[in-house]
Amino acid sequence: MYKVLIVDDEHMIKRSLYKMVSESEHGFTVVGEAEDGQEALELISQTQPDLVITDISMPTMDGLELIKECRNRQLACEIVILSGYGEFEYARQALHSDVGEYLLKPIRPDVLDNVLRTVREKLDLKQKALLERSNWIWSCKTMGIRIASLMWDLDEKEIQQELISVHRTYKEQSGDTTLFKHLCYELLTFIEKELEQRTGSGGMINQTESARFYAVMDAAEACRLLEVSIMEHVKAIQSKRKHGASQGIKTAVAFIEQNYMEEDLSLQVVAERMHISLSYASQSFKETMGVGFTQYLTGLRMEKAKEVLLQDPNCKTYEVATAVGYSDYPHFTKTFKKHFGYSPREYRKRIGLD
Repeated sequence: MYKVLIVDDEHMIKRSLYKMVSESEHGFTVVGEAEDGQEALELISQTQPDLVITDISMPTMDGLELIKECRNRQLACEIVILSGYGEFEYARQALHSDVGEYLLKPIRPDVLDNVLRTVREKLDLKQKALLERSNWIWSCKTMGIRIASLMWDLDEKEIQQELISVHRTYKEQSGDTTLFKHLCYELLTFIEKELEQRTGSGGMINQTESARFYAVMDAAEACRLLEVSIMEHVKAIQSKRKHGASQGIKTAVAFIEQNYMEEDLSLQVVAERMHISLSYASQSFKETMGVGFTQYLTGLRMEKAKEVLLQDPNCKTYEVATAVGYSDYPHFTKTFKKHFGYSPREYRKRIGLD
């Protein structure tokens, strides 16, 4: 049921309106009555009505002042005005204040019924828009988290897939281009908040970017602008990272050389140590070192195994495997032979230690 507040200083008018509104089949219930605009504002604050039916000519605060104050306070209620035959100029002013309907006294039941039907349709559309916006904002938050994560990982291919999903969600949930432009901007805001948590700094979104969104003409253009904005920031992330990537990988290599003997040493461990994502650690490592992490670690372990075999003739081969991070002796032997072309025992024979 939609809530109605009746504002009029004539008791009989209020009684008549109360009865007709309450008996209407359009889903309205009267939640309050006021004598003038001042009392109405207090009741509006208390009852949050969806519709205010107000007379124009009242003591203390008239209908026009009430309407003006409602708009100044950005109250979302619909307003219907009551006017007498001699109050047309007042009614004209009220209609300029975004009042869509008015009733002429004495109030005819059929006219009131038509007005209530029209207001009900408006309120239903508002409810639908609010639900769509609520659903979209939830989608924005979910998609924003995913896109921010992909941006952080510099995964441009998956970002493109998410942007396709954004446009598909728009088509499923709303056909309102104005709403969609605003929500695209909100999506960027969600993305920035997620990136701020990772970097500790903002600056991705600014007033110029906001203006760019509101200037577009249709949903497709808004999607293109969203993609351009996101990819611009991906490039900025790439640029910042390249600046410090070399030093970061040097630190990672030093960590690997100090811990190569740990069997559970992995790229994930190194990435966490460097405070970067796994995919970015993999990409940066290969770009800087010329080989992937696994190949580098395996090569390092094999060279260290060679050193142990050379320096300690009494060390058993399985002990060598353990010393360089392998608990699986057959796997170590197989890896050693694949790397050098001969097994650990054959190596010792070659150097005259076996």
